[in-house]
Amino acid sequence: MRRSVSRLLLMISLAGLAFASGYKPLPKLVVHARYVLVTTYAGDDLTNPKMMPDDRQAVIDVQDAIKKWGRYALAYRAQDADLILLVRKGHIAESMPGMRIGAGSNTKPSIGAEAPTDFGDPRDMLALYDAANGIDSAPLWRDSVKDGLTPPQMSLVADLRKAVDAAAKVP
Repeated sequence: MRRSVSRLLLMISLAGLAFASGYKPLPKLVVHARYVLVTTYAGDDLTNPKMMPDDRQAVIDVQDAIKKWGRYALAYRAQDADLILLVRKGHIAESMPGMRIGAGSNTKPSIGAEAPTDFGDPRDMLALYDAANGIDSAPLWRDSVKDGLTPPQMSLVADLRKAVDAAAKVP
């Protein structure tokens, strides 16, 4: 009896420690999901001229890592996905120079330079969302690490795999 009570108290304190340290298991949706869409803040169309080149490459690298992992199949449209993986390659500032020429009945004629620019965290970021709620909801999982989306290590994808595997073990 005493041993059972000791075990119970140990389990409760370990659970409290896990909760206090920020551990929160992923929901079962992540374990049972089949399709994942990999996207960026600029969207999932890799031909989008406003998508930063590093982010475009990060999408491709994460898609390759997902295929290699084999747990999920890739979705290429949000309506076909169970989960969304949002990627952002770390950089303090990145700009893509371009040219803008406007003319027509609804616009003023103009000529000028256009440079889509992105400022932010120098660490790579990977976030997992429930596709039903989209990326405007709270992420189910998120982490950022310097060079975390750099192949071949892809440490952020490895960390996500660990979190998903841990969630699969929770009864």
